[in-house]
Amino acid sequence: MLKPADSHYGSAWGENDYLVLRDGEVVGRIMAHPQAPKERPWFGTITAREQPPSIDNRGYSDTREQAMTDFKSRFSGR
Repeated sequence: MLKPADSHYGSAWGENDYLVLRDGEVVGRIMAHPQAPKERPWFGTITAREQPPSIDNRGYSDTREQAMTDFKSRFSGR
């Protein structure tokens, strides 16, 4: 589930910044990042403590919907 980040703690990216929630807990973030590659402007990162740190826990996508799909496939706590 996505929740606008600004409703949680204010957001630098405004309306294109979302927290990813699982069972009410924040497990990541998806946002349209201004420094992302032009063809893949959406950035997703897993922040859940139960997921071991890895470079594979983040990535860029072409749409928000694709970023959600990519996040789900990376998140082992699903």
